[in-house]
Amino acid sequence: MQMADTSAWQIARRLPDLDLSFNQKMVRGLIGTCAMVSLELLQGVRNGREFDERRVEMDELPQFPIAAREWARAIDVYGELAHQGGSHQRSVGHADLLIAAAAESAGVELLHYDEDFDRIAAITGQPTCWIVPRGTI
Repeated sequence: MQMADTSAWQIARRLPDLDLSFNQKMVRGLIGTCAMVSLELLQGVRNGREFDERRVEMDELPQFPIAAREWARAIDVYGELAHQGGSHQRSVGHADLLIAAAAESAGVELLHYDEDFDRIAAITGQPTCWIVPRGTI
């Protein structure tokens, strides 16, 4: 099981072969999501019909919650980044911290195309995977 970050969804939709394998994983129940990813993906819709379709698609996936525990973990990781100096905490988005915390809490690999997750995983030790090798797109 993997949780797909917004970046993985966006890359998969841009590349037909990758989109096909991504969709096959979704159908087999191997791709999950969280509310933050759903919000980010819904932000890109063009109209109400597309919103409704995307929401149904997202709601059918396994869901990984973002509750008080995940918020606390995101803040802890943010603090660890701050203690590294050099404004490291500013290099990672708040949404990415929450998404990573949800995946870590659920014990699933985080599928992505965003180097923020490498910075986070360097602290958490959680499993992450680039949807395609970094820098190939």
